[in-house]
Amino acid sequence: MATAYIKRINGKPQSPNYYAVWYDANGKRKTKTTGLTKKREAKALANEWELAEIKLKKSKSKRLEEIQEELKSFIAKQNRNGWKESETIKMITKIHKIGSGHKLNLPTLKRYLTDWLLSKKGKIAETSFDAYTSHISSIASVYGTIGEKQLCELTTDDLREIQRRLANGPNKGNTVNTKMVVLKSAIRRAYIEGLITRNIGLAVEPESEGDSTIKGAFTSDEIQKLIKVASRHWKGMILFGADTGLRLSNLANLKWKNINFEEGIIKLIVVKYDRSAKKTQRTVVYHLLSDTMRNYLEFIGIKKTGYVFTDVQPIGKSNRSQYFLSIMEKAGVSKTIEVDYLDEPIERTFHGTRHYYNSKMARNGVSQDVRKKYTAQKSDASNDIYTHIDKETILKELAKVPQTEYDWGVAQ
Repeated sequence: MATAYIKRINGKPQSPNYYAVWYDANGKRKTKTTGLTKKREAKALANEWELAEIKLKKSKSKRLEEIQEELKSFIAKQNRNGWKESETIKMITKIHKIGSGHKLNLPTLKRYLTDWLLSKKGKIAETSFDAYTSHISSIASVYGTIGEKQLCELTTDDLREIQRRLANGPNKGNTVNTKMVVLKSAIRRAYIEGLITRNIGLAVEPESEGDSTIKGAFTSDEIQKLIKVASRHWKGMILFGADTGLRLSNLANLKWKNINFEEGIIKLIVVKYDRSAKKTQRTVVYHLLSDTMRNYLEFIGIKKTGYVFTDVQPIGKSNRSQYFLSIMEKAGVSKTIEVDYLDEPIERTFHGTRHYYNSKMARNGVSQDVRKKYTAQKSDASNDIYTHIDKETILKELAKVPQTEYDWGVAQ
């Protein structure tokens, strides 16, 4: 039991302050000055210190019991399902947390994605780095508590949950599969670096093309309205988008060297293939240079080098999209439209010029094989999403189908 005393040498008090005597959690006798001159107060303090040791002892005992239970459960599970290195690492980190009250200093998903992104800076093209930054930002906006998990704790289901949140979240209008490719690339790098023992991203399947968010197309009148209110280089961006179906990023980064005036074509690698690590997998796509496009380029002044739309190219990727939305607002072109086959409105962004041109090709008899090649799409289902045929065109085409007379009389 704790007590207090005055320290004496040869019968002489060494200090007016009382010393406390108590026993620690391991049963060892401890002594320490209380700084108090009244015995009752000093003894009360000694009792508090001893009580704290008793609580610590109980806490250690409880943690030890918890560790033992976790080990029993872990061993039973491993014997039942087979010993896995990844599960062993998780158990070690869990035992460390139980015993010390702190997590092992291992990277969380949040920290690792930040470090991984920074490692890319200067090693890839600036446009690609901007795209990666945008995708990581979208992922960070939805991962929630999953982002605080240490890498060794992550599961394939965690990645699937992130994928689900991306598909249903505020960024669902963007390509979920592209963002997941970036996330799985980071996970694969963690696996190569030995931070995780299994590449948990391999089992995450891409979203079905049919599940992609539908975007709306612009009409010819709306394209004209947009061009009319846009600034000098944005006029060209909208014009080229409507006459080629090229993506916003491709047009913003279009260079004069990509345009062959003699042959009347634009030659470039589209955005998706430009990000490919293997050059052999990149595909060159050709686009016709219309008379209107040629006249516009002559108006702004043809050059030999540099970017074509120099006012647009320096703008950040996400800011370009916002800038175009402001042009839509100024032109009085609605950001959403109603369609007969859906119960809710669909969005329109700059991508609507791509849908517009693909639909224009379809209306004018360009085969789907050619449309897929032109727009660098791999499947009919993917191209169908970009093809919007208006009701009048459909009814006009159906009217060409010969009618057949049938005897509809009631059977006798």
